[in-house]
Amino acid sequence: MFKKMYILLMVLVFMCGGSLLILAGEEDVAGSKDHPVISRYEGSTIVAYEQFAYDRLALVAGMGKEEIEETVVEGEVTRIVYKGPEGRSALEIYRNYQMALKEAGFEIVYECADDHDKAQKMVPEDINGFSYYLTVRRGRDGSYFLARLADSEGDIYVSVHIGLDRDQLPHTALQVVEEKPMETGKVEVDLDPGTMSQNIDEKGSVRIYGIHFDTDKATIKQKSESTLETVATFLQQEPDLTLGVIGHTDATGPVEYNMALSQERAKAVVDFLITEHEVDEDRLTPHGVGPLAPVASNEEEEGRAQNRRVELIKMLEE
Repeated sequence: MFKKMYILLMVLVFMCGGSLLILAGEEDVAGSKDHPVISRYEGSTIVAYEQFAYDRLALVAGMGKEEIEETVVEGEVTRIVYKGPEGRSALEIYRNYQMALKEAGFEIVYECADDHDKAQKMVPEDINGFSYYLTVRRGRDGSYFLARLADSEGDIYVSVHIGLDRDQLPHTALQVVEEKPMETGKVEVDLDPGTMSQNIDEKGSVRIYGIHFDTDKATIKQKSESTLETVATFLQQEPDLTLGVIGHTDATGPVEYNMALSQERAKAVVDFLITEHEVDEDRLTPHGVGPLAPVASNEEEEGRAQNRRVELIKMLEE
């Protein structure tokens, strides 16, 4: 967090505090704003804007002889197109952005300056309805670079594409991706005791996705209580059933850490059912398997979210 605040200050100082200035008689597109990490070039106006709390973006990180090399990043995505002020060249704006980012600690991953044929292939074709690609394609002086800042909380990527339109005014397409985990728990599966019983009979297990924990802790969130109540009702309706309560994590982090965390979370579920719903402790046994039993790929957040779960396993009588 400290590092991100430092970036903001460095960029605003270098950019002359111009984040609030716009061309006389022109206004930013409705609902738009500068990114908190990096300001606009002084005197520019926002003509296209979109922002997503979580998305995937392919950023050009190189140019081979026959194909473009891309870096695919997931996190908070902001895309802005600025119309620059008259009397300022594309090169001047390009170098201001690049120098400001370098001063703030970013490394330049890739750049192609004053090479419109290459740069036009890298610009987003459309940002919120504004055909920036078509505008600069008919112009000249296309330049592009990708910058990256390594951060323990998630890297920050900034791509900058600058070109002149048919009226020789510079336009800047700014794309910022801040790596961060997707907010989960937005979709709940309405499990009922009957469905749980059917899954146990047919498969011997049932996956539970409505039990949520504090990050890196075994503390059960309050919004999980309705799901746990459903589990308790299921157990009341199946008085002879003995279950293993299995904690699962994704593959992020050391295996040993995730094994211990999943065990603690499984035990937290068992303790909750015993203390809050008076389930016989002899009927529930907690186990943690960490990331060792995935049901989806851990390469993307969607799969990791599926792997973070609690599972109930039917235990056979000895």
